[in-house]
Amino acid sequence: MGIWKMSQLKSPPMTDDAAELREYVNYLSNQIAIMFKDLDFTLNGDISFQNVKAKSLTADRMNVTELSAITANMGKLTSGEIYGAYIATREAAFPRAEINDDGDLLAVYTDANNYLTIEPGITGEPTIVIRKAGAVSLILGPAFGFTGLLANTPIVLGTQSGNTTIVCGASGTVSVPSWSKLINVDTGTSLQSELDAIWAAIGAKSNSGHTHAVTVTSGGGTFTTSPG
Repeated sequence: MGIWKMSQLKSPPMTDDAAELREYVNYLSNQIAIMFKDLDFTLNGDISFQNVKAKSLTADRMNVTELSAITANMGKLTSGEIYGAYIATREAAFPRAEINDDGDLLAVYTDANNYLTIEPGITGEPTIVIRKAGAVSLILGPAFGFTGLLANTPIVLGTQSGNTTIVCGASGTVSVPSWSKLINVDTGTSLQSELDAIWAAIGAKSNSGHTHAVTVTSGGGTFTTSPG
């Protein structure tokens, strides 16, 4: 509640002139009306900001039910709710992070063409998207029942310390397009080429087609075996 200060009133004229007395009565009624409005505002009223100049209102603390502002230095917000707002760490400059109510929702920008976004996703699940030079370079997120990591540039999955382990469910498998896609980094050869070399070495053995008989001592008889 504010402090109300009553306006000063002029003393009544010391005269019997009816016109002058009538003028004073009109003045007095106007002043009383003004005083009533001031007092009502102090107790219950609102401020008409049409008559308040910019930066002319200062308060240590203000409690409001609803605040609408075109431009404001909000200072520190400690509680409450904000809806439909665009919030950025910088205005029209980079690098910056931002929250918006349309499109990517959350974004971190290195510059205008290189940035990371968290988007609703094509099937409704949140998806992390990284763009390089304006084009999508990596997508991480669930889609159509799968959790995917998709890149359009070479990708490295590993650790600088310790082992790298691929784990699947008890009934699951680790799938690769073919053994030729598994490459030994040290030799540059694929698992398929290594398997082919092993089979070629076996086939080249001089006794690979050798056949011999084995005698069964218990009950007699023989049978023939062959590696082919």
